[in-house]
Amino acid sequence: MLKPDRDPFANTADADAYVPRTATESVLVDLEMALRDGARWICLDGPAGSGKTLLLRVLEERIAADFSLLRVPYAKLDPDEFCCWGLESLGEELAADPECALAVRIARSAASGDAPFVWMIDDADLLPIGTLRTLLRLQRNTGDALRFVLARSGELPAGEFVRTGVMPVNVELEGEMDSDEMAHYVRARLDHAGADPGQRAEIEGALDRLYARSSGNPGRLHAAAAALLCFGPERLGARPELEESAPPCADAGVAIDPAAETAASAPTDPVAAAVESGLAERISIESLVAEVVAADPLEEIAIHESTPALVAPPTSPDSAASAPASDGPPQPARRKRHRLRRLGRR
Repeated sequence: MLKPDRDPFANTADADAYVPRTATESVLVDLEMALRDGARWICLDGPAGSGKTLLLRVLEERIAADFSLLRVPYAKLDPDEFCCWGLESLGEELAADPECALAVRIARSAASGDAPFVWMIDDADLLPIGTLRTLLRLQRNTGDALRFVLARSGELPAGEFVRTGVMPVNVELEGEMDSDEMAHYVRARLDHAGADPGQRAEIEGALDRLYARSSGNPGRLHAAAAALLCFGPERLGARPELEESAPPCADAGVAIDPAAETAASAPTDPVAAAVESGLAERISIESLVAEVVAADPLEEIAIHESTPALVAPPTSPDSAASAPASDGPPQPARRKRHRLRRLGRR
């Protein structure tokens, strides 16, 4: 069912928003087959913004009938926190030794003939070493009753796997779409969100610029499309490294300062900078607005603040006579305040 008020390009892990592509369907098949073949450790590798989190949610839906699922919302937890989260997800009471209690719970489930557990961990490259070692030990103690699917953009310490004799199955996700595939993807997102004709026309008219900005990476595409809908087409340009720049004149005899050249090539548009630098993190419209507001110059205004009364030291008649006369109450010092405070944040 379409929801007209839904953001077409929200960074959401809602499986209903999934748009099938050749690359993502191939990855989902590989992940599912690895699990059904008995793989205990599977790594989903892909660049930031490629859609790994969403694929984990889609995979959960596809295997839910044959596996029991576990999930943590945040990977950077210490070992006890991680195991406690697993216990609570299974409806178990917390224990003094959560790792042991979780292993017993998983083994009891396997002995009862229940489906194996699959633990989905997003941003697995953030796992602390101690937590990864605990999970490796937990899986070794529970055998086929527990599998792990790790989505990562960075590196995992391979030595930890080697020491325990584990060889993860690696599944690669391509991070970029071509222009035709991106156009199909954009139209599918607009259809799913029930976008109004004005939004659709604005996006359709900027497909080339969206591709130039994002190179087909879904995360960059969502950020660029959100900037377009929020701020208009004048805020949308090509990615800085793709823009053509005039070559320096070799015969002019003028030395080029590398620092100045780097500064000149840096994006000056706060929205462009937010879209470009935000690839490693999820970007929201609120963050883009904050970037624009932060780029406005500070305005000097007088802020009246109540101050405690101070007892003036005694003065001599000579000093009183030499003091300049005041024509009115003392004026407060001028302070700088951002426009954001004038918009309601007092």
